[in-house]
Amino acid sequence: MKRTLMIVAAIAALFATSCKKPVNPDLPTINWASNPNFAQQELAPGLDGAVAVSAPGKIDMLTITLGLGDYAILANPYIGVASNKGSGSKTSPVFDIVDDSTVASFLQSLGMSAGSSLRGKTLTNLDLVKILETLIKGQPVANNTSFTMKIDLKDQSGNTKSATAKFHFTSAPSFVWDNNPSFAVVDLNDAQSPAKIKLSAPGKVDKFTITLESGADSKLVEYIKNRTTGGKTVIDLIGDATVVSSFQKYFPAGDALSGKTDALLDFAFMYDLKYDMGASTNVFTLSVTDKNGKNTVTQVKFKK
Repeated sequence: MKRTLMIVAAIAALFATSCKKPVNPDLPTINWASNPNFAQQELAPGLDGAVAVSAPGKIDMLTITLGLGDYAILANPYIGVASNKGSGSKTSPVFDIVDDSTVASFLQSLGMSAGSSLRGKTLTNLDLVKILETLIKGQPVANNTSFTMKIDLKDQSGNTKSATAKFHFTSAPSFVWDNNPSFAVVDLNDAQSPAKIKLSAPGKVDKFTITLESGADSKLVEYIKNRTTGGKTVIDLIGDATVVSSFQKYFPAGDALSGKTDALLDFAFMYDLKYDMGASTNVFTLSVTDKNGKNTVTQVKFKK
């Protein structure tokens, strides 16, 4: 009986293999090696956007339709064909990589092959991440924004291939100091005002350190060193168990901070220490990295 079942299984496997549709090596292909299924990707440091475009029948047309939503207009300076621009209700401008010289110049400036010389070629490469990040660079992109990039390829025999890349944008961590929005130096000799700083980390906190920079008052240095493992001037809010217990009155730490999307940091201890400190300027560098690898750094300064 067991032998019979094995024979049946082997026949079934052979049948399945014979019925599998063979891949025609002459047809165009679009291959994203690091993301072969074109699953949605988070726009984050280190993301690989290299896509190989192959057309054994020679490239005739190659376009990227940009699903930029409210940010469609950002592509317009790099598009020469008016009908392909994004504006008004048109949220998907088109990059004609072969026939639009303006698009070609833009892509060439990013190190990609483009322009009429691409027609008749059998292979080219695109860096989708580089294109998208260049378009949105310096723009206040809203948290939880999605983008798409649809690649359409046609060879000189009329064969076509399409693939859509999907990207998600999560804002980098940010700090807000309500009563000191410019993060100006705080004079501890003045009337005490709240030194509470709000952290927002939509991508969830992964690492967070507060470093007391050199030149700080010796009493403050001693205070920090006595509350960190190994007597350091770096307050590791995630990885230092000593910090978790020593600063719990002022800073969330450990499990109370890791993976969270917001936190409140209270530097009130600086007012408690001011009577022991001499004339000095004391600088803390706050560095937070989220689960996507996005890092934000700012400084908080107190003088006596």
